[in-house]
Amino acid sequence: MRRLENFAKIIVLTILMTAVMLVADLIVITYFGMKTDSGLSKLLTALYLSEEVVETVTEQGETKYSMSQQGLDRIDEFQGFAFILDNAGDVIWSYQLPDDVPEHYMIKDIVQFTRYYLNDYPVYTYIIDDVVLVAGLPRQTVWKYSLSFQISTVNTLLSVLPVLFLINIIVLLIGPFLIIKHDAHKREMQRTSWIAGVSHDIRTPLSLVLGYAEELLHTAGDSVESSEKESAAGKAQMIEHQAIRIKTLVTNLNTSNKLTYGMGVWHREKVLLPALIRESICEIVNRGLDEKYDIRVTIPQTLEQFCVRGDRELIKRMIENLVNNAINHNPQGCAIRVSLTCRSLWIFRGIQLEVSDNGCGVSEKQLKSFRSSSKLDKLPEHGLGIRLVRQIASFHHWRVRFSRNHTGGFCCRIFIKVLVGNC
Repeated sequence: MRRLENFAKIIVLTILMTAVMLVADLIVITYFGMKTDSGLSKLLTALYLSEEVVETVTEQGETKYSMSQQGLDRIDEFQGFAFILDNAGDVIWSYQLPDDVPEHYMIKDIVQFTRYYLNDYPVYTYIIDDVVLVAGLPRQTVWKYSLSFQISTVNTLLSVLPVLFLINIIVLLIGPFLIIKHDAHKREMQRTSWIAGVSHDIRTPLSLVLGYAEELLHTAGDSVESSEKESAAGKAQMIEHQAIRIKTLVTNLNTSNKLTYGMGVWHREKVLLPALIRESICEIVNRGLDEKYDIRVTIPQTLEQFCVRGDRELIKRMIENLVNNAINHNPQGCAIRVSLTCRSLWIFRGIQLEVSDNGCGVSEKQLKSFRSSSKLDKLPEHGLGIRLVRQIASFHHWRVRFSRNHTGGFCCRIFIKVLVGNC
């Protein structure tokens, strides 16, 4: 659904950006056209010069044509020329007429130069009574077909248009994705801030709950009545257990979100893995672990000094999540085994960290969901713990595998690649 929404956003943004860029291109083209026009457009239609034409009737009744000095000055300003044709196609008046311009025209000649050029001179016509005024400009000054532009304007546009086209292509290809990416990053930041705020707000009441649970345990120890003592102790343990689960869930959610969007500050330092494993297990046991859970750590003497480069807190969280997963999903109790072994396969050479139990295990559907990539939009059925294990392993470039062991319980193997000769 989100992919469809993102695709729709890209389409809409592309359409809007195309419309905006077309308007922008039109403005740029108009700007360069006006900048290079230099007032020449006033002469293009010959209407301006037609107002300066002077008609004089002789005593014999003949009409003579001339032009005011203002009109002649206008022609001189653009180094042009002008002439007037009668109905027979003869030139009856001219000004600065070039030598290669004829003084007699047939109808087809008039039609041709009206639409195009007269001997490569750009000319413009205007009808005055029974005659035609023709105004011309020097060669290579105006591009004249359906539209008319100065050559300098055309040259400028020819140099600008490819750049505009290239910019349009780049913007249309990159722009929508950058906008979507920025929008997604903004939402990720908001989500991270929200989760961090919730985590901070939950810590205070959780501390109070854990404090009161511990106080209830002491009160139960001082109670005289055996039944009251057992009841209070059981309730206190339940409160403490559930509070720890909430605290773990919030911590996992916060850590998973930071790993997903790269918001956290993590360190890659030298970590003595066997010592960190024992420290993590001791903390779990010291929280008041029920006797029905048997946790054993097996590390050969050759691996007691085995070190990895990574973030100490993330590795510790990964180990605790695997052990807590076995505890939380086996309320009847189980045996949990944590081991480090040296593995040498044809595609792998390194250390294997294994955490397994002999509990109820998981279904094939759950194993399939563990092995597939998971999105943050949906919590997996087994909670955040297992997904966070995958994220932490991926962060350290370790391989992780989930399976059922020979007892039918759940098993997680993490492969830590090391240089040949280190194990």
